[in-house]
Amino acid sequence: MTPLRIGVLGAANITERAMVEPARQLDGVGVEAIGSRDPERARALADRLGIPAAGDYDALIDAPDLDLLYIALPPSEHARWATRALAAGKHVLCEKPLSANGATAAEIAAAADAAGRRAFVGFHYRLHPFIRELLEVLASDALGEVREVAIDFSIPHFVVKPGNIRLDGDLAGGAVMDVGCYAVDLLRASYGELAVESATSVIYDHDPRIDLQTDAQLRTADGVPVSIRSSFLGDDEGAMVLRVTGERAALEATKVIVPQWGAELRVTSGETVLRELAADPADNSYAAQLAHVAEVLRTGEPSILDAERAVGTMRTVDAIYRAAGLQPR
Repeated sequence: MTPLRIGVLGAANITERAMVEPARQLDGVGVEAIGSRDPERARALADRLGIPAAGDYDALIDAPDLDLLYIALPPSEHARWATRALAAGKHVLCEKPLSANGATAAEIAAAADAAGRRAFVGFHYRLHPFIRELLEVLASDALGEVREVAIDFSIPHFVVKPGNIRLDGDLAGGAVMDVGCYAVDLLRASYGELAVESATSVIYDHDPRIDLQTDAQLRTADGVPVSIRSSFLGDDEGAMVLRVTGERAALEATKVIVPQWGAELRVTSGETVLRELAADPADNSYAAQLAHVAEVLRTGEPSILDAERAVGTMRTVDAIYRAAGLQPR
């Protein structure tokens, strides 16, 4: 099997959990280089993680011995570096969301087509077995006719503090960008395209471009009302909860962004529990994502992580911001 040689653009904290550790679990896959604006920082991270090479972004884009670049940069930087990497003959995996907005996301998808390479978005949760089973339940008639859908993705209030890049408008920060994109992606996987009807936001005092919390009302093509809360103002526990109310039964699924953190699914009818499911903590969504990317690069099969699909998610994010009176990033 042809090895998959990976370089990482960005010295972000997510790199170890999302890429380096999963690569060590897979045969024929290796992280070979770390890139940063500051080559010394890249070298320090590479040394700590046992990665052979380090340099700046250009060095990794031009490296002949790398096949895929994982872009672990703020969303504002994804299109710039992804399109350059694709033009240089590299495949790319962008950390979520795919880009800062729908227009720049479409640029990445178009660049992949033009270069004959693949561009993916890091919605790792989609590859976890728990999410596959969740989507099967939602696609079945287990709940009867769906009456209402609600998602609450709230980060505990003490996590996102001043200085965090998620509070920087120049870097395409904001709550819908950071956690709301997951909600939109999951809903599109479940119900198809969504129409945004209204939204309200709590604005960050120090940057009026940034939403600390946004509550959005949407509707599916079948007319089912959908509510999404995206928040940096959650309680001490936070939330990653999907609730679906049907004519015959209701579903609640927790920890759906990172199922290995203890995701549970329950379908109930009144006081009767019809189905229960707990995620296996041994199943890791990041490892599953990397294995999937390696496989579809080998086979050429389509992927649920393909950039072309992710463009629609970013266009819905844009529409939520416009409905809240904010500009897309």
